[in-house]
Amino acid sequence: MLLAIDTATRVASIALYSADGVLAEATWRSRENHTVELTTQIVRLLELAHVQKSDLKAIGVALGPGSFTGLRVGMSVAKGLAFGSKIPLLGVPTLDVIAQAHAWQALPIWAILAAGRGRYSVARYTARRGIAKRAGDYALVEATGIADLACRGGDGNKPPRALFCGDVDAALTRRLVERLGPRAVMPSPALNARRAGLLAELAWARFQRGESDDVASLAPMYMPHESVEGIKK
Repeated sequence: MLLAIDTATRVASIALYSADGVLAEATWRSRENHTVELTTQIVRLLELAHVQKSDLKAIGVALGPGSFTGLRVGMSVAKGLAFGSKIPLLGVPTLDVIAQAHAWQALPIWAILAAGRGRYSVARYTARRGIAKRAGDYALVEATGIADLACRGGDGNKPPRALFCGDVDAALTRRLVERLGPRAVMPSPALNARRAGLLAELAWARFQRGESDDVASLAPMYMPHESVEGIKK
């Protein structure tokens, strides 16, 4: 049994996962209350699934990018559980979780996470056989920067068709559609919700391969202030 913890943003999510898949899951808008709510929700989820703390064999945690405080809270709780129970800790990048939700379609994927002040953490992924793999470096850009990145690799004035997922609000949608037109594909809000079940699935795959991260040294991943020109093509 694996417990997954994602507090990278104001939306928090936790899940229990086993070889049979997601056993229980909870996702809610925590806003700034991760410290107060997280441990309480974990206890409730264990009770709901009739799972004991001693049944946990691994902990998965969102590495970021994300909010400074949110990531620290999730990482601290995950480390405490892993260290106290002497079980593996497995970190998964937040954008990997966002992209994985759309890994069964063929379009290039742009995973997007709001970073505040009109900026977004983004990365491009390719999907194959249900696995989303990152195809470039992480970037921290404004809305126009996402459109600029997405236009690369197009045929003349025709940008490549791509799927944009994650923190894609109405304003960003308008900006992308203005620039890319119908070649910008947007999932529904429900499909854009970041779920710990997907984090758990990715962490479980690592656990099954015998991988783990060092509990003492694992740290949240914060985005550097990169420009569009600094992103790998």
